[in-house]
Amino acid sequence: MKKNVKSRKLVLKSQRKKRVKESLTPEKQVLGLGPKIVNSIMIGLEENDTSHIRKIVEGLDEYDLAKLIEALDVDDRKKLIEIIGGHLDPSVFPELNEVVQEQVIESLDEKQIVNIVNELDSDDAVEILEHMDDDEQTQIINKLSPELKFQVKSSLHYPEDSAGRIMSRDFVSVPDDWTVKEAKNFLLTEENLPDEFYTLFMVDDKMHPTGELALDKLLRAKANEKLSNIMNGEIVPVDVYTDQEEVAHMFREYGWRSAVVVDNKGHLVGVINIDDVVDIVHEEVSEDIMHLSGAEEGDVYKSVNSIWKSRIPWLITNLFATLLASSVVKGFESLIAQLSLLAVLMPIVASMGGTTGNQTLAVVVRALATKELTSRNTLRMIGKEFMVGLMNGLLFASLIAAISWFVFPQYKDLSLVIAIAMVCNLCIASLAGILIPLILNKLKVDPAVSSGVFLIALTDSGGYFIFLGLAKLLLF
Repeated sequence: MKKNVKSRKLVLKSQRKKRVKESLTPEKQVLGLGPKIVNSIMIGLEENDTSHIRKIVEGLDEYDLAKLIEALDVDDRKKLIEIIGGHLDPSVFPELNEVVQEQVIESLDEKQIVNIVNELDSDDAVEILEHMDDDEQTQIINKLSPELKFQVKSSLHYPEDSAGRIMSRDFVSVPDDWTVKEAKNFLLTEENLPDEFYTLFMVDDKMHPTGELALDKLLRAKANEKLSNIMNGEIVPVDVYTDQEEVAHMFREYGWRSAVVVDNKGHLVGVINIDDVVDIVHEEVSEDIMHLSGAEEGDVYKSVNSIWKSRIPWLITNLFATLLASSVVKGFESLIAQLSLLAVLMPIVASMGGTTGNQTLAVVVRALATKELTSRNTLRMIGKEFMVGLMNGLLFASLIAAISWFVFPQYKDLSLVIAIAMVCNLCIASLAGILIPLILNKLKVDPAVSSGVFLIALTDSGGYFIFLGLAKLLLF
């Protein structure tokens, strides 16, 4: 009997492997990463079928392989990296989420990391190295190629999230007094050129950027033409210490495809390309959305323990805000004891205030991030949000008063109390939703991180205090 059961298990296992392998034809892999590939990898990991896993991985491009690594849980991800080992394509790393990238690096030994970093552009190499501790970072950098070592060390010298940190040093610059023929000869004979580039950057004899020239324009120009005559000289250099959010804003405003980065002496030291800016925008937007709720970007890929630890500080802060609101309610304990109906209605006022404030908060945080809210239109924005809060307050005050009148006809005065409280709290919430992030931004504190907690504390405590205070004045 046992022998027959074992035989059936072996047959089923063989059939399952066969079905998976048959579903993974090259034609299906060309279309991208599908659920069949992920399931096949998971089965291969479960059964330690390393040859099958490597065969699948070899058929994926860098983007699909990155998505595959991200789709696995932490343990399966570690197993997959161990199987791929030194065959992992370095070009996969720039495609990985930051959290996953760190987890993959932790699974590799020092030699593998050095080999991978040596194959990357300087900005991608910096992105990997900047998250390591100082000792490990130093050991890796010392084993890099001399040119990349210099580039990486120079970039890491600048603050995180600055133009100097995100710029690429893999660009082509030529003297602006060259002719088209000289530039073409240089491109044909120079061995140490980037693998991909589409623009030449012109510099003077002091390495100050003077213009840029697209390759297609160079190819169509006459051989004896001076580069200075055909280049685009209307360039705006970006300082190395400029914040990356400001860089993204400049790209958006001016429609740039690339920007030159200069040091404090005006020397050309790097280039920021549009693909880097797309990553910045994605990173900043995701970060702001997550911070508004006390979460962090990359929580999808973190372990339960890491997520738990990262959310505790925000929840503790929120707890104190809730305790503040509770203390307000406690101050009216005797009033609530006389009319328990107050306890039923007061959360409505606080909740409507919180929702109104969060709507304004979301608009303002985005406007600050995109530079749409400036000193010129701040007062107008404050007035506008106050009017919206007042109009919403009047609308929902009328609605809740009518409902209260109908449901509790024996407490007609209560309808007036909740109506006034609704108008007041929604006006306060609208003002708080814009003033809190503005004040925090003025104090150089990220509004996306702290605004939500202050808003909750104000709308909850304020809502309870206004409602119960009015009830005490008008009903008793």
